[in-house]
Amino acid sequence: MEGADGNVYVMRRTYHSETAAKRAAAAKWQQIQRGAAEFSITLARGRAELYPEMHVTVTGFKSQIDNQDWIISRAEHVVDGNGFTTRLELEAKIPDWIAKTE
Repeated sequence: MEGADGNVYVMRRTYHSETAAKRAAAAKWQQIQRGAAEFSITLARGRAELYPEMHVTVTGFKSQIDNQDWIISRAEHVVDGNGFTTRLELEAKIPDWIAKTE
């Protein structure tokens, strides 16, 4: 078992060892949790130093958004007639203590 009590996700595949099954369950739990909240934004000024899997925070939105820790799931840097812009797709970062096996 991985994650929190209550909801159950049944993995249909059979794994060759308990360790492999636990790793797969932990990976699936992380995938489900990260997809819980998503956010996208295009920055007026490009930021070349931003890349996927980087942790970020945002400000100037509702408190629920500003207080959330985000992970960049996709960063697209564009140079065109509008100049240099960066489009980010963000996913909510779930605290590590939620994803740990009890």
